Amino acid sequence: MSENDGINVTKMLMDIQQRVTRIEEQTKDTQKFGERLDSLEDKVGEHESHFKFLYWSLSAVCVFLFIGVLAPLIVDWLAKIGRLN
Repeated sequence: MSENDGINVTKMLMDIQQRVTRIEEQTKDTQKFGERLDSLEDKVGEHESHFKFLYWSLSAVCVFLFIGVLAPLIVDWLAKIGRLN
């Protein structure tokens, strides 16, 4: 084993140590994001019933508008087309 081999091994070990340090820092940041995601999931879970209520309410309004407003207009339009033929 020559001196260059020892230097190369030392450089390689230092590089590996730097990579491990960077990975540890990224892991800490990822854990922080995990905590934030957990809190957001809790908030969404609390409001999930509100979103369902809003969805069904808007769906009911759209159905009412179609049945009450658009359907008679479509029927009248189709009746006029039928009279023309």
